[in-house]
Amino acid sequence: MMFKYDPPARIDDLKDRPAQQDFLDAWHAMIDDSFRKEIAALPATNQLFFSESSSPATSGDLPVTWNAFPLSIKREQPDDAIARWDAADRLAAANRALTKNDPPVLMPCRLQDEYCEWFAYRTAPNGPISRIVFTAEAPEYWIELARHDFAKVVDLYQTHVSPAVQADDLKLQQDIRFGGEVLPTGSYNPYNKWNTSQGVMHLTHPANTLGAEIDLAARATIPRQDIDGARVTEQRRFACGSDFGDPNRSSDPSIGSGVNLTAFPAAAGSVIQSITLANPAGLYIDNVANVITDDADNPLPGWFKIVRGVTGRGLMAVLEPPAGATFGLEKVRILGDMLTHGGQVAEHIQMILYAKTADLGHPAPPLEPCSGHCCGPSDPPDIDVEKINLAHLDKTDRCAGTTSKDPFPELIGVPPVPAPVAAVAMHAASATAAPSPKLALTRLAGIRHGD
Repeated sequence: MMFKYDPPARIDDLKDRPAQQDFLDAWHAMIDDSFRKEIAALPATNQLFFSESSSPATSGDLPVTWNAFPLSIKREQPDDAIARWDAADRLAAANRALTKNDPPVLMPCRLQDEYCEWFAYRTAPNGPISRIVFTAEAPEYWIELARHDFAKVVDLYQTHVSPAVQADDLKLQQDIRFGGEVLPTGSYNPYNKWNTSQGVMHLTHPANTLGAEIDLAARATIPRQDIDGARVTEQRRFACGSDFGDPNRSSDPSIGSGVNLTAFPAAAGSVIQSITLANPAGLYIDNVANVITDDADNPLPGWFKIVRGVTGRGLMAVLEPPAGATFGLEKVRILGDMLTHGGQVAEHIQMILYAKTADLGHPAPPLEPCSGHCCGPSDPPDIDVEKINLAHLDKTDRCAGTTSKDPFPELIGVPPVPAPVAAVAMHAASATAAPSPKLALTRLAGIRHGD
């Protein structure tokens, strides 16, 4: 039987519906095409990333994990929990104009950039939280599902977000660009109000896409060397020296390092392995730490549960009172503190993806020079670079001004051409809800599908 990529968590939203098989075929074709394009874009001397459409994996699932709360926001507010939880809840906007020369088309999105986004539903504005929903679902899934069965998408929104959702609420009012395609007027709007300002169904941050995950995994198989010829393996240096993802996140450096060192271990004499993302390719909610209690410090089993996906491959999780509960979230505590924000819980959620390997007989690829580097503040000189956000620049761009320096100068040496730090195309949703300062530093490098 021909190998086929399954939807994330092998979820079957169209079971017994007419469009089921056409959707499954289209999903496989889209994911398979994404794998093939990423493989074709790698250096000819690098054959360590593969698709199971061509060669079967032979290992078991190899997990890569990271924390769900935005690390970049935590770095900005290390000592003020309320400030960082508030910052993570603010909406920003992504420019989805058809071309870069067109007037901006700003679509609302969340700043939660670790492949996990959440929304706290309240009984009234600023009132008590009634439930918190966490999602790891890729926007590509919902766009493709809507193409095949828009009515089912509406039904799922009514089930998981609000019975008040109407079909027209989920439709675009103008053409927008999403990655490499145009979503036309009248088609599914991944930035609709029920997925942004009034709820959550799937991921919205420009970096939180399934295409980004595949792109990151492929590029991470390229081993890098510094200017002295030494291999770069430490997580953040490797992220800075490569052209994937964002070194300020928890996810991207963890994923990149995990893929790189699994395929090409640093220890001398280790076996080289080709690597792929396990089918079904996806980014998942794994588990939450045992920190949820009532106001008497009693654990609350069953209050946090996976409602889409399965254990270890959670697509959507909900924290809410189970049937028969005698109280609501107003009496829930997180590490003893009253529950006031979704970010309190997100700080204790572990995210996960799975890779698989096979020995396809490929030799170790040559170490490639670093293709990028990072810039950080030059003062104080003894600053811990793991505790600050960095600007991720191309190899030819220099750290700007006298207040910026390269924390890892061994990656590329001194760049020959000065250039300003590129700003990401995200904007404040309002003057009172400014985006996190890290958005002015990072450029979401390598996010070709969600960019």
